[in-house]
Parts: sequence; C-alpha cells; structure tokens
Amino acid sequence: MKISGIICEYNPLHNGHLYHLEQVRRNGADGIVAVMSGNFVQRGDAAILDKFTRARLAVQGGVDLVIELPAAYALAPAENFAMGGVALLTALGNVQEISFGSECGDLHLLYQAAKACHVCKTEYADVLDDLTRSGNSYPAVLSQMVEQLCGREIADVLRQPNNTLAIAYLNAMEEMHSPLKPMTIQRRGAGHNSMQSGADGTASATYIRQYFSEGGDCRRMMPGFAWRVLRDAAAEGKIGSLRNLERPILYRLRTSTPEELHDVAEVAQGLEYRLYKAKRAASLEELMAHLQTKRYPMARLRRILLHMLLDIRNEDMQKIPPYGRILAFNDVGRQILHDSKNRHLLPFSHSLAELSQSGADAYRCAQLDARATDIYQLSRPVIGQGETDFRRKTAMQPRQNHRTETEGA
Repeated sequence: MKISGIICEYNPLHNGHLYHLEQVRRNGADGIVAVMSGNFVQRGDAAILDKFTRARLAVQGGVDLVIELPAAYALAPAENFAMGGVALLTALGNVQEISFGSECGDLHLLYQAAKACHVCKTEYADVLDDLTRSGNSYPAVLSQMVEQLCGREIADVLRQPNNTLAIAYLNAMEEMHSPLKPMTIQRRGAGHNSMQSGADGTASATYIRQYFSEGGDCRRMMPGFAWRVLRDAAAEGKIGSLRNLERPILYRLRTSTPEELHDVAEVAQGLEYRLYKAKRAASLEELMAHLQTKRYPMARLRRILLHMLLDIRNEDMQKIPPYGRILAFNDVGRQILHDSKNRHLLPFSHSLAELSQSGADAYRCAQLDARATDIYQLSRPVIGQGETDFRRKTAMQPRQNHRTETEGA
C-alpha cells in the first residue's frame, strides 16, 4: 500500500486542493495522510472554519487520515511549520512520500535552492544576521545572498511562496534524515496570494477568504460540499477571524511587561520594547501600523500577537511535536493507523486527554492546543463554548468517490 503525505491548512478547501489530491492519486497513492493546521494558521490568523470541520471536509475531498499540526507549529515560521509536519508524517512509520505544491514544479531546482539556503545559513550566518539587523527582511536578504552565490535562476525560486515552503520541507527531511520521498506538483491557475480567480475556476485561499468576507459567492472556486458548509457557517456566526480577537489581544498586550514580551515566540532583537511602546494602540489596525517595518512583515507580527495571546514561546516550536492527534479518518485511514501500530515513533490518538499524559512535552503541547481552541471560540461572531478540546470525539467518515462535485446550490 503506497501512502502519501501532505502538509496543509485547507483554509478553506478549494478546487486547487482537489487538483493536488487528484494528482497524488494519479501518481499511485493508495492512501493519503494530511497533517493539517489546527484552529490557527501560519499567516497569523484564526482559521476560517474550525479544525474538526476542515478535517471532515478534507476527508470528503479525498484525504484518508487527518492529523492535527499543533498550534505551536501551525503558528510558526516556515522552517518550524515544515519541521512539525514532516516529523508527524515520518513518525507514523508507514508513509512513503511527501507531496507538495510549488510554482516551479521542478524538484531538482528546489533541491539546488535548498542547498544554497543551507550554505547561506551556515557558512555565511554572520553576514545574514548583520544584514537583517540593519533593517532588511529575512526573506529578502536570503534571496539576495543566494543570487550572489548561485545566480538569478536559483534566487527566483525563493521569491515564490509555495517554492519557499517546498524548500523548507526538503531541508526538514534532510535535517531529520527522514525516509520520505519528495514529490512536487506544479501549482496551476491563480497564484498563492493572487487577488483574482483563474480562468479554470481556481482561486487562492487568500482571494476566497477576502471575496467571501465581502459577501461574494465562491461556489465555483470550491467543491460544492465545502461551499455549502462555509455558507452555513457564516449564517450561524461560526467564521473565525483575527479581527474578533482585537480586545483580548489588546488586553494581553496592555497587561504585559517587556520581560514577559521578551519570552514570546518570534520576538527578537529588542522587538519586545517596540511591542511595549505600542500598547497605547486602540485597535488592531493602529497596533499593526506602529509595529510594521521592513524587518517584520505582517504575517510574522500577526503570529507574534497570537503567540502572546496563546502563551507560545520559542522553545515550544523548537522540538518535534510530541504526539499526533487524529482529527478525522475513513476506512482507509483506519487501515493506515492499524498498519502503523508497530512502526510509529510517537503516540497517535483522537483523545487529547490521553495524549497529554504521555510526557511533560506532550502535556505542555496539549495545554497550548486546548487554549488555542478556547480562544478560537472567541474569534467567531457567535462565541462558542469553552473547554471543548479535551472532550471532542473524532468522527469516522465514509470514503468518498474522489471525483467530487465542484459546484453547489
């Protein structure tokens, strides 16, 4: 049985994701395991739909088993995000490959770029640090250094977001000596952050979220079952958004000292003092205006604010995840789990309470995941109940015909 792994967010699930899953199947995968971000996502925002809903939709779309990427890794820079996902796929013990999208679609080119990045971060680490300290953003500095060392073709690979994440996966696999075999699928249609839909009916998740928030009809950009769930969630006040966490974030900032802010994940080079001075802000928009510089892009600043709110520290994202929490599966997913029982390197379970008892790191990780779910419930127009993460049961889903509808009524 050939099992392929995917690291994803499905925020929300759209036609481009279905295309990726179809290509993985065409490449011979008998089973697909997705490691999916929980209730908060890497761009520094609340997920548009909660993690259990998105996991259920993933299974309807063609995934067989969905495992949660814990909050500390989902809300992390690309390197840590990739490390968490690769570690969980590897730890199952029976996943043979990892499949990821990229703009270039060229695995050899991605490997060259990954090697160039490694050289810059190791042999020229002092130069990289000096240039970022002077006020330049880390990605911009890294691509400039790669261009000087290896030429423009390799540097251009780093200037596309899916390529960058693909490189992070390759580096994580190399660092962990993971036996996973990489497979890349060229992204088609609308770009990662494109603010328009493609002629083929594809659209970026960024565009879908923005268009939907403005009252747009997204049914042609998503599978029909996912569109109906998204539409109904909006009617019921169950759409997550960072904007709804404005007051908790401002409260947390106003009651923090510089010393406390120093320990927040991704805070470095004196940023705690900049955060502390910005505590007079009366809105998230004003706060971000005070904080943003070339060195600190918006996504990193949003993540930092959520780290502060969730109490995520740098050490929380430096180790590999201590467990794999199962969010959804079908019959094939059940077989994948059964086959992994004598091979897995970490505990896997649907029960967060059970997983939290497997060690000190697991207890800390579970507390962060539970807190993330509690705070996520505040990010929706209709506030959800607290203390639900330890009680939530995993739902078994029937296996779908993978040729799924793309329009809904």
